[in-house]
Amino acid sequence: MTKDEIRQKIWDYMEKNNLVTFPKPCYGRIPNFVGAKIAGKRIQELKEFKKTQCVFSAPDSSLMEVRRQTLLAGKTLLVALPHIVGYREITGKELADKAVTISGFKRYGKEPKTPADLFVQGSVAVDLKGNRLGKGKGYGDREYVELKELGLLNSIAKVVTVVHDCQIVEDFSKLTDEHDIKVDYILTPVRIIAVNKQ
Repeated sequence: MTKDEIRQKIWDYMEKNNLVTFPKPCYGRIPNFVGAKIAGKRIQELKEFKKTQCVFSAPDSSLMEVRRQTLLAGKTLLVALPHIVGYREITGKELADKAVTISGFKRYGKEPKTPADLFVQGSVAVDLKGNRLGKGKGYGDREYVELKELGLLNSIAKVVTVVHDCQIVEDFSKLTDEHDIKVDYILTPVRIIAVNKQ
C-alpha cells in the first residue's frame, strides 16, 4: 500500500461508519472524529503536559480540546496559522472557549516568545512505531522544523497525535522518509499509547 492508499482507506472507513464530525466530508483533511473531545482531554494525563509551560498545537479541528485544556491549565498555547503563514501564542484561562478556533487565533494571538515542550499534531493515520501520515501537504514536518529554527520548540519536546482508534494501522515504516517526524504519544478516545521508537 502507498501512503495515499492508506489515507484513502482511512477516509473511506471513517465516512462510511459515521466517525466524522464537522467539517465534512473528511477527504483531503485531518479528520475531526467522533470522540475527539475525549481523546484531547487525555493530554492532561501526560507527565510532560503537567510539567510544561507551553504546548504547540496544529490548527486541526480534532485538536480543539487539546487547545482548550492547555489554556484551562494556565499554560501558554502556541499555534500555527493555517498554511503556515505564521505562529501565535495565547494565554489566559478565560480564553479557553474563545481562542481555540482559527478566528480565535487571529483575534487573541500575540507574537510568540515561549518555547513549547509538547508538539501536538492531528493525523490521518499513525502506526504503533510512531510513524504518522498527515493529509499529504507536509505541513506538520515543516512546522516542526520551523519552530525549532525559531527557538520556539525545545530540543526535548515530545510529539503527540490525537486520533480515533481506527486511524491506527499496521506498521508502515517502509513508506517513511528520514525527515518524517515520529510521534511519542498517541491519544485516542479509549487509551494513551506511549510509542517505543526502537
